[in-house]
Amino acid sequence: MLFRIKRKLGGVKVPKNKWLTKLESINDLSAPKQIILPMNMHIGKPARIIVSIGQKVKIGTLIGEKDGLISANIHSSISGIVEKVEQRVIGVNEVSVVVIKNDFKDTYEMPQSGSENLVETIKNNGIVGMGGAGFPTDVKFLLKEHQQMETLIVNAVECEPFVTADRRIIIEQMNDFIEGISLLQEMLSIKQCVIAIESSSQEAIRDLEAKIDNERIKLKILPNHYPQGAEKIVIKAVLGKELPVGKLPIDLNVGIMNVSTVLATFHAVKESRPLIDRVLTVSGTPIKHPQNLRVRIGTPIEHVIEACGGFIDSPMKLINGGPMMGKVIQSLDEPVTKTTSLILALTREEANIPKEQNCIRCSECVNACPVNLQPISISNAYRAGDIEEAERLGVLNCIDCGACSYICPSKIDILGDIRAAKQKVLGSR
Repeated sequence: MLFRIKRKLGGVKVPKNKWLTKLESINDLSAPKQIILPMNMHIGKPARIIVSIGQKVKIGTLIGEKDGLISANIHSSISGIVEKVEQRVIGVNEVSVVVIKNDFKDTYEMPQSGSENLVETIKNNGIVGMGGAGFPTDVKFLLKEHQQMETLIVNAVECEPFVTADRRIIIEQMNDFIEGISLLQEMLSIKQCVIAIESSSQEAIRDLEAKIDNERIKLKILPNHYPQGAEKIVIKAVLGKELPVGKLPIDLNVGIMNVSTVLATFHAVKESRPLIDRVLTVSGTPIKHPQNLRVRIGTPIEHVIEACGGFIDSPMKLINGGPMMGKVIQSLDEPVTKTTSLILALTREEANIPKEQNCIRCSECVNACPVNLQPISISNAYRAGDIEEAERLGVLNCIDCGACSYICPSKIDILGDIRAAKQKVLGSR
């Protein structure tokens, strides 16, 4: 069987397809008629709903309260009335949501008095990792007595195809971005910060090189390689350190933050401003006007698509996130969440997945795995119903990059099997 080798050891080369939006400035999207706020917009336990049907809320009103250590606050991004509190299927999961009807008055909740404690400020304002993981940011900075964050890596790699939101933030909001980094360095006594960015982000690199005048802030330009922006990979690329299995970056005296998370933290500290909106990319050839938008959290995806002129061709597939790691959007009623960096539309040809063939034992998935797993062995264990074997093979160490499925000449849904195996392992604990 012949196939084109697209891999590089420990990852793959993928078409970036950023040309659709890389020059598109960020536009502010108008507020929708209603917002839908899922209580699980972060890793960990869902937020606890603290509002009731008929209650009036304002922009910044606390809707869902952090429930435990690994959880996050959720705030309203519009003013109006709580219309529904219900269970709703979003993606493939049933989650608790709060639906708020907009009164279009844009009245604001008076911000809480600022705290000199960075962790408390981040926690109160519901800041989470906005690169896709959604890990509560305040937890990253809960340092033990023996721990010291010596290096902060700002992850501007944006290695997933199509997405250009973070590079536009750097270009258009450079002053706030750099001030946010300096603020974090000061409040956490961090010795150095490294901004990691792919070499394809030429305009952002040029502007950063012209702007940075602080010797404690360095720029690290990385090759255009997927999944270069994954946490473990970027630590290795920047510092030459391996993150051990089961350890967090802080165990290496390292912190990692996404560009959007840095900016959200800056606004939380400076303005006591909760995480109520985010910049995202809307892309794909079926979209009439692909662009970068600043969108209120909870905005229905339908409203976002309409702002881009709708579809010029009916898409075969809509994805929340990139083509490698994103999740299929089942309904246009699904909302933008804190971790939505990209809404991607694909044509039938682009979304077409060839019929799965038998494994030819080429080991391409093993070579491509950036965390040194045996993806096809985990897939086989899952399909055989041997979840214990999947766990023994390290399924929980998978970073969900999708390099294995991308490179597989037999087009086996290896990532789908691994994700399902993960759920089985976690569900058995």
